[in-house]
Amino acid sequence: MKFCSNPASFLLVANFVLAADISEFVISPNSIAPLFDVDALPRSIPRRQKRSEICKVYPGDKNWPSDSEWSALNKTVGGALIKPVPRAAVCHSNWPQYYDPAKCTDLMANYNNHERRVADPTDLIYVYFQGLSCLPSTDPTTPCTTGGDPSYVVNVTTPEQISTVIKFAAKKKIRLIIKNTGHDTGGKSTGEGSLSIWTHNMKTIQWLPKYTTKYYTGPALKVGAGVSLDEFYQAADNHDVTVVGGECSTVGVAGGYSAGGGHSPVGGLFGMGADNIVELTAVLPNGTHITATTGSNPELFWAFRGGGGATFGVVTSITVKARPKIHVTISTWSFGTAANNITNSTFWQAARVYLEHVTTIADSGSQAFAQIRPATGGLTFSMTSFVAPNKTVAEYDTLMAPFFSKILTLGISVTQNTTFHPSFLGGWQRAFPKISQPWNPEKQVVASGSRLIPRKNFEQPKLFNQTFSTLQNIVDLGYGFIFYAQKNEAHAGVDNAINPAYRKSAVFLILSGSYPQNASAVEVNVVRDQVTKVIVPILKAVTPGSGTYMNEADIREEGWQQSFFGSNYARLLKLKKEVDPNSIFWAKTAVGSENWYIQNDHGLPEVGTGRLCRKL
Repeated sequence: MKFCSNPASFLLVANFVLAADISEFVISPNSIAPLFDVDALPRSIPRRQKRSEICKVYPGDKNWPSDSEWSALNKTVGGALIKPVPRAAVCHSNWPQYYDPAKCTDLMANYNNHERRVADPTDLIYVYFQGLSCLPSTDPTTPCTTGGDPSYVVNVTTPEQISTVIKFAAKKKIRLIIKNTGHDTGGKSTGEGSLSIWTHNMKTIQWLPKYTTKYYTGPALKVGAGVSLDEFYQAADNHDVTVVGGECSTVGVAGGYSAGGGHSPVGGLFGMGADNIVELTAVLPNGTHITATTGSNPELFWAFRGGGGATFGVVTSITVKARPKIHVTISTWSFGTAANNITNSTFWQAARVYLEHVTTIADSGSQAFAQIRPATGGLTFSMTSFVAPNKTVAEYDTLMAPFFSKILTLGISVTQNTTFHPSFLGGWQRAFPKISQPWNPEKQVVASGSRLIPRKNFEQPKLFNQTFSTLQNIVDLGYGFIFYAQKNEAHAGVDNAINPAYRKSAVFLILSGSYPQNASAVEVNVVRDQVTKVIVPILKAVTPGSGTYMNEADIREEGWQQSFFGSNYARLLKLKKEVDPNSIFWAKTAVGSENWYIQNDHGLPEVGTGRLCRKL
């Protein structure tokens, strides 16, 4: 979620684990045996496989690869195999080889640092999906286990390594996962007893000033799978161009971001992230490394751009259009019942005025990232970041003048913080700053849900009234929400697997419930079921036939096939069966995932612990 870069957001983000130099965990071919003494490391007790089930091979099974087989794999991939260790092991005495009070203190001071986090081979931004099994602690006797982390990781930097790992996993029938930065809010990049392909260090960036094909001629950037958003934007700025990417600096551009479609601060001008890909390379489930364009492997090219991650293979690079350099204006502001000494009724009148202005904002090419939430003393509306691409401050003021003029008549005076930036990079850095916060044991875990609200909901009077009442109802139930006002129409000639609901939307809305990190499964399910079975259906009722953005959605959402993929699902499923008939790749809510489940998930189906089994 894009509130990850905004510490002031009302949404309580699952805490982050410190990442450090991975070199101490990379296994040398000459020293692999002692590190594979798995009995010396804390681990989960293997679940027994029922004879009637067909499951992936799991640690403790008789068919689980021997140390010598892992050693052979390590040599084949050039010593890139890693036996992962939880980052917070430095705080726990049951990991004597890694326990270090000084490092634990440093971890706690930098626990919420994305850059350190994504540099770790197994950590996720949302650690809930790892099972919250090893958190920082001032008490070294607290337990720490590997939870939902993979058993082994390969730090890949070449397609050949990826091919080798895929073939090994297929032969040994081991669960295979893909991880880049771990930003996914659906837990796709973790899994107990799995082998992980870690693409984060595929960092190549190539400037192509005269990229030419039958389908596109112009400047382009070719980036490896591990290039992060800040690296991507910096490379574009170095060449005086603009590229389409997301909001959070540590998101991997070529990973789940592009696979999910990729909304962007400049999407209203240039289209979504996947719309701007003109070529990609990937390793398929059979181990073949292919190039895909509109003219070469066109069906895969269509599917990789919007059809979801961890499904059709491992993307190794993408080539994207380099757009002209633009300037940008950024603005933040807020109002509320307490801050402006107004009633709840007046607050909602002002909020209604904003919602009436949503389509005008979207049509301007801007992205307005706002939130409405219950707060102490009443309600607040915060414009966390209004991104106005290719607009001066004066043009932004003209765009928003009708809104501010109307709420002024309601007695609401707003102080804006508006700045002009000569390049997109500078504006983006202001709009979505990096964060680094210490460990906070009181931090809550969030259970999120989301919905794309169609443009017609803001254009048709009766439907607008229903939508407005729905949003009021959600807040009355105690839920705040963040929402993007933005246009995401497909430009001429663009054809990919992005959820068609995106093309008709004017707003993308995210809400969440929260619970303590030490909550029981029963307590977790109360909150998550409320989001899944009560709150999201309220949004669905006023947006029938729409959908949501799979990368920032409720992992438990009922009818996710339609919500995440829309009318594209049947075509994507057919391709999945053709390209990956043996289900080498599987992830929660990915295309074809309904045929598998996690055995013994302890009542928490989205968490990465448990054995992966096929439904019979």
